[in-house]
Amino acid sequence: MPDLVPRRAFALAALCFLAMPSSAQPTRPGPEQRMPRLVCRAGYLDFEAVYGLAGVRAAIRQATEQNDPAALTFLTERLSEVLGRDADAALQVVAWADSAAEPELSVLMGGLRNSEAVKDPRVAARLFSMAEGHADPGHQAQALIALETQERFDAASMDRLAAMAKKDTLMTGVAMHAARTLGRVMDNDFKATGSVTPYMTRLLDIARGSTEPDVRKLAVEMGTYPAARLDEAPVKELATLMREDPDADVREMAALVVSNGRDTDAVLRHYAEAFRMEKSRCVRAAILRYTLRAGGAEALPQVKEYARLDSRFEQDSSDFKALYDAGHTDFDRLWLNKRMRHRCPEEPGD
Repeated sequence: MPDLVPRRAFALAALCFLAMPSSAQPTRPGPEQRMPRLVCRAGYLDFEAVYGLAGVRAAIRQATEQNDPAALTFLTERLSEVLGRDADAALQVVAWADSAAEPELSVLMGGLRNSEAVKDPRVAARLFSMAEGHADPGHQAQALIALETQERFDAASMDRLAAMAKKDTLMTGVAMHAARTLGRVMDNDFKATGSVTPYMTRLLDIARGSTEPDVRKLAVEMGTYPAARLDEAPVKELATLMREDPDADVREMAALVVSNGRDTDAVLRHYAEAFRMEKSRCVRAAILRYTLRAGGAEALPQVKEYARLDSRFEQDSSDFKALYDAGHTDFDRLWLNKRMRHRCPEEPGD
């Protein structure tokens, strides 16, 4: 799912420029400005100097009416700058967004998402209310996207997102955004504090409890975002999903995340058990490569056993042994040199 706010278009260099005072004329000190004054040739920011935040909204509406995507990209970033840490202004933007249609909705929420003000508890609470209670799935999704830049979530906020992600009556896309928001903030918190366990607990709860395979898969996938080694408890739950989830894509994603376990011996035991139980050729292929991702060259005997159990993997076993014998040690680079020998995703009857 692509991020909502794109990078500033190069075309805007020709659209707007900073108005700097002439060096030939002395300037008298005036009131402090939060942002440099911008002059826009198309007039999009003419309102801002006088009307502030309301002027930015007027500029957004003008750009919307003129179907000017480059200006909308610029104004998304400009809105973040104008909001700064002003929580009251951010709440005003949420109020506007509540009844806005696209593309204005995306600009308002995108600007809010990348402002400091979005981290104010009052603003976050208002976004949660929109995500849980708005009648329009598009507004729900935009509110969840705006929450992705939070530095951390408390337990109650995590539980609310997990409940949304598991809710059968919610559109699948919105439920997926709830899982993604939980995972994105887990990544933010991990980078600052090293914390992943409370987030992983909820993500795995989603993976067990959702009836939607796409939601379950994404909940598991979010466990790959932080560069974290996982403790025994989440690895055991992931191993259960790897063996028992009815959807092959979920089982394959679980196999990837299991490779991040701290206890390599335990990880390899989970892989050996799952390979014996697995019926899907593609999931077995994933288990084989992640066995080596976790265990390196020392896991080659286990891969050889996989080939004994399933002759379709004999050549894979030989390929990997040759690569390790040639001196490759980094799995990601080694994998780039591995010939693909299986057609995945599988076709019926494969």
